[in-house]
Amino acid sequence: MKRSRWYAIRVAPGYQRMAAVDERLPENRPMESIIERNRRKDGFDIFMPSFYTELRHHRTKQILQKRFPFLVGYASVNLPRLNFEELRRVDGVVCFLRGANYGPLEFPDGTIEALYFAEHERRQAFLYEQHCRKENERPEQIQHLRGQLRKILPKGRKVRVSMVNQTERAIDSLSPQIKEPAQKIMSDLSALTADAEVENMRKGV
Repeated sequence: MKRSRWYAIRVAPGYQRMAAVDERLPENRPMESIIERNRRKDGFDIFMPSFYTELRHHRTKQILQKRFPFLVGYASVNLPRLNFEELRRVDGVVCFLRGANYGPLEFPDGTIEALYFAEHERRQAFLYEQHCRKENERPEQIQHLRGQLRKILPKGRKVRVSMVNQTERAIDSLSPQIKEPAQKIMSDLSALTADAEVENMRKGV
């Protein structure tokens, strides 16, 4: 069995950005960078330690999930066969970094493990932060959906989420063009309130 030998490389500007979405790729690679995609395509094992964050689009205000490298401008590649010349031809690879002995800089196993742990720890923190944001936005989403439902239901109908049967009958009386979006709103609203009730039960509220 060949042992891993990780070497530091310089990455060309722009190649650590997320690559275009490709639905044909496995689920674990939807946010890979351009340099990762290029090197995997050419058969090289790459490790670009990174972290995730959420940013709000300046125009649409939509929440976007983004991935950024911990080591801006650098990455590591596993070269058990020391095929340096092949790697240099990969688009986005600038050069190898040189160590104290003027040869390619090789990362000790402990350094790679530490970077893996740092990436994992930051990933768990991001998932927790994402969960907290969604929980904080839940009341606002419920109010928004209730407001939309009031506009769709006939006048005189009161929006009471707890009165499921009455609401379903009111929605059934709507025209097909309005009925479908109303059902979608009710479904989304039920899912949100159900999740909130479960959370309250856990907290003993």
